[in-house]
Amino acid sequence: MTSLDATLPANATLSAASSLIYVVDDDPAILHSTRFLLESAGHRVETFADGRALLAAFPGPHPTFVLLDHVMPGMDGLAVWGRLRDLAAGVPVILITGHPDPGIRSRARAAGIPLVEKPLAFDALMGMLAAGPIPASRAR
Repeated sequence: MTSLDATLPANATLSAASSLIYVVDDDPAILHSTRFLLESAGHRVETFADGRALLAAFPGPHPTFVLLDHVMPGMDGLAVWGRLRDLAAGVPVILITGHPDPGIRSRARAAGIPLVEKPLAFDALMGMLAAGPIPASRAR
């Protein structure tokens, strides 16, 4: 069962016409299906196979938000988020995981990062995105 661990308060409105969404996951099937579904909803999507590839894209085009896998080889999602924060990227992040444990939930909550479990429930994810602006996550 998929759950949304947080709702998104206010500061950057997501509109399909202008949104650029970065998706980071080491699973090619997740990247492909997520790209397809987000593009079908009218969003522009860039995909990255790991955190290092994402970090190499900054500075660059400013995405509306980053959909970031937590469990990846090399740096995990929270480490990548920390590096984004250190770069002052100011980009909102939604953390996704197929391995939600209380520690990940607690760390994501403390950082102000919404957590979405895999498999992704795209209706719920799209509803969360459409519900309102997505804030940049706060410092640890």
